[in-house]
Amino acid sequence: MAKIKEHYLGDMTQHEIDVYLYNKQFRDMEYEEWRTSDDYADLVNNELLDLKPTYSAAEIKDAIRYAVSSVMIPSEEVGVDVYGKLIEEKLFESLNNSYERN
Repeated sequence: MAKIKEHYLGDMTQHEIDVYLYNKQFRDMEYEEWRTSDDYADLVNNELLDLKPTYSAAEIKDAIRYAVSSVMIPSEEVGVDVYGKLIEEKLFESLNNSYERN
């Protein structure tokens, strides 16, 4: 039992443990209040909006085709990292243009 206490509680004294456990109920109550608040609902809704797809699968495929066909330099000449950055730049250029059209 002493090893478990030492592992989880470290060098806490009995008084510190008691204070921690006493205050835990208040932290739990604060968390529950926050979880039922409008701020929490807004946070969750914003997270869901960030996960919502902005582009269709067709737009992404078109952007990939555009990016690959736009980069005329071979990857061996500039290196894989630079080549990847060029592809990424063209990909987002295409996606941003399709987003502006809508």
